[in-house]
Amino acid sequence: MDKINKVAIFGMGKSGQAAVALAKDLRQDLYAVNRGKPEDWYHSEHLDKLVEICSCYSEEDFAQHFHKMDEIVISPGIPVTHPALKRAVEKGVPIISEIEFAWRECKDVPVIAITGSNGKTTTTTMIAEALKKAGKKVFCGGNIGIPYCDLPLSKQRYDFAVIEVSSFQLETIHEFHPIIGLILNLVPNHSERYDAVHDYAKAKFRLLKNMTEKDHLILGLENPYLEEVKNHPVQKSYFTKGNLPEEFRFDFSKARVKGEHNEANFYAAWKVLRELNIPDLQNLFQEFINEFPGVAHRLEYVLTKNGLNLYNDAKSTNLTATETAIKAFQHDPSALHLIIGGKLRNEADRMLPGLLPYKDEIDTIFTIGDVTERLYEELKNDFLVVKAENIQAVFEFAKKGSLKGNLVLSPAFPSFDQFKNYVDRGEKFKLWASVAFSAS
Repeated sequence: MDKINKVAIFGMGKSGQAAVALAKDLRQDLYAVNRGKPEDWYHSEHLDKLVEICSCYSEEDFAQHFHKMDEIVISPGIPVTHPALKRAVEKGVPIISEIEFAWRECKDVPVIAITGSNGKTTTTTMIAEALKKAGKKVFCGGNIGIPYCDLPLSKQRYDFAVIEVSSFQLETIHEFHPIIGLILNLVPNHSERYDAVHDYAKAKFRLLKNMTEKDHLILGLENPYLEEVKNHPVQKSYFTKGNLPEEFRFDFSKARVKGEHNEANFYAAWKVLRELNIPDLQNLFQEFINEFPGVAHRLEYVLTKNGLNLYNDAKSTNLTATETAIKAFQHDPSALHLIIGGKLRNEADRMLPGLLPYKDEIDTIFTIGDVTERLYEELKNDFLVVKAENIQAVFEFAKKGSLKGNLVLSPAFPSFDQFKNYVDRGEKFKLWASVAFSAS
């Protein structure tokens, strides 16, 4: 591979910042590019700790320079069709994701990569924590919030890297090669990026790009495009939520996370450890099931006040994830109050008829965010709907109305209208809940 000297890093979120740090560590001639004038984001995105401001550019100003680069590293939210990249694409400048950029520098650490529409973060965390329980030193990162570039920057030795990968990141991999890959499921998602579900599926299947007959793929059958991977030489295992293989026999009565979706996630994690020949797996994994506390922002219990239980499912960004949250309360006789809404992805996005099967289970729907009015008009004839617009207003209504039962934030839409990301949405939900209900 030719030596790469000039590198532009486009997008200054967490992954972009980590890529800047790695490029600096590699002593590359780097350029940090972001939306807006550098003086508006240089300090807020912590670039002042990494590079001089003279190395930072707005995307408009740098559009005339991208084609001069040896390589461009893009953040997940930036497609290769971005207008600023047009000349670079025409010239054939390599455009890669942060996971590809990182993998080249730590390819000696075996990778377990997880993707899918729902359950990625929970399953990624389960695999990493179970391996740690087995005595392995594990790096856990990727789309889960910890940039993969942090691994080579750490200068530490790891037994495994457990990496959550999104369809956006997989679009621009070239050599990234997991020894075990997981595609948990595939349902319509990211309509703002993909014109058809099939395009979204093809991006997910790029996980297989460099996998061989020596590697192993774990596939959830909740995926309408499985025919497209059946002839790939990789070894395959399959599972179905609600009907897991007979070989997976464990007691879930003491599990702290509930629902058949979590049992499926546990299966996927167990299957990884089994493929890695972890010793005494039956006993170790039963203990792990009993101990695993769950993942932040995925049906995370927050507090109980005056008969109202609050749950944070801020990671829900599609209808299927919200349906999963609703199903988790199907055997709870308490009233279910749902908070949904956020940023509209696509004019075709609808909650109906998807929510209709749960009409008798949902007592109240609070709509928030950019889609507040749109959701109200769509749902008002079938559900009791309250236009809240924001989370704080929901809490005020809950207190004034002496709401009882379970109040669940499971938005089904992206967070970028009112928050930085789903993590910010979930953390604000927890903070505002503690403030709102502390004096009630």
